[in-house]
Amino acid sequence: MRKLLFLLLLTLSTASFAARNLPKGKLAELEGFARPEVKLDGKIYTTAPGLQIRGINNTLLMPTQIPRNAMVWYQLEPNTGFVWRIWFVTKEEAQQLEERMKQEEAIEKEIKASQAQ
Repeated sequence: MRKLLFLLLLTLSTASFAARNLPKGKLAELEGFARPEVKLDGKIYTTAPGLQIRGINNTLLMPTQIPRNAMVWYQLEPNTGFVWRIWFVTKEEAQQLEERMKQEEAIEKEIKASQAQ
């Protein structure tokens, strides 16, 4: 239980140092974008009708402004599996988000292990 609490506090403290507080999602490289599809880390996803794409300054981007081969943080719509939010991230943010993903995975494993006992 102490491990779980420690990992939770570590995750929260790491997220508080980030310039932007991004919701739970995944890190990927945007390889291509042509509505209604987006290619992230070699996998093609359908985009949601209300897709929002934000730049590194958190401003909304139009489809013509989207750079290729850039790191992004994205969310899937829970009911459909469509990509509905994309944020372009800096290299520093990508490193922080990668560490955050590792910490969240460790917490989830710890929770599953404690529930199995």
